[in-house]
Amino acid sequence: MPRTFSIYKVLTNRLEQLGFEVIDISYDDDIFKYRNLRDRLVNLYHKTILKDKGYKNRLKFKALGENVTQRLQTIKHPADYCLLIRPDIYPEEVIDQIRLKTNKMIAYQWDGIDRYPAVKRLVSKFDRFFVFDRKDANRADDCFLPTTNFYFSHLNKREIKPKPSSFFFVGTFMKVRWSQIKDAVDLIVQNHGTPNFYLYTGERDLQSEYLLAGITYINSPLSYEENIHLALHNELLVDFLVDAHSGLSFRVFEAIGYGRKLLTNNNEVKNYDFYHPNNIYVLGNDERTLQEFLHAPYSEINPKIVEQYNFDNWILRVLEN
Repeated sequence: MPRTFSIYKVLTNRLEQLGFEVIDISYDDDIFKYRNLRDRLVNLYHKTILKDKGYKNRLKFKALGENVTQRLQTIKHPADYCLLIRPDIYPEEVIDQIRLKTNKMIAYQWDGIDRYPAVKRLVSKFDRFFVFDRKDANRADDCFLPTTNFYFSHLNKREIKPKPSSFFFVGTFMKVRWSQIKDAVDLIVQNHGTPNFYLYTGERDLQSEYLLAGITYINSPLSYEENIHLALHNELLVDFLVDAHSGLSFRVFEAIGYGRKLLTNNNEVKNYDFYHPNNIYVLGNDERTLQEFLHAPYSEINPKIVEQYNFDNWILRVLEN
């Protein structure tokens, strides 16, 4: 899987705690940079003229994935399972190598298929291929299986008491969703809430251009565990949908698993078994005012429903179904 935000560390550690022996073949695909203009132009040629949308992945893997190849070579007996999250970051020939090293190949695409359409050519290489967007799972011409994202129950610290009327969001700065974020911050402040928003900007300095009380700009990404630690100190979690899909983000399941209220602009959340209007407010598509929502008491969710989205159960369903 990608090593973005270091969630791979939490996932690997939890698998080991559950009794699995884990061979980690994740790699830092998102730090790739073209060496020069020629590499960029060659990739453009492959993508547009040759319709070879996997060329950039091969460049990435050649530059960053050497460790994966070395780890595969150490496997002398087939593993029981291989789980690839975002399999499109691996070149096809590497997936074929992995196929020889495992008894069961499972994929999970936690981004919309239309966002990374090149992944469709890989489906036949897996025994099961899961997607988190129900619309993708309902495509008649593909063999996608539905699942969702999850939360890690072992990261919950029930002794942490959240600050009242505090709203937490962390994400990468994108100009296309700045208006959504600004509107949400303004709405929170108007309703006497405290926004605790963190936007990752990389090396860019955006504070002068996009200065807004309640937003902290960070130059290095938070680790996943740091993210959860901050989330637990807030009474409400905030989620913004990426337009390329309608699947539910990790933030939704963290709210469910850790007993926090949720603000989201993803109306699809109303179609899930954990939805309760006292707990979830849909920005731009809710008949109530935010003040009415804030005054409504949190409604406890059936523990059986909550537990089915816990990673401990998620991994067993994905491996054994």
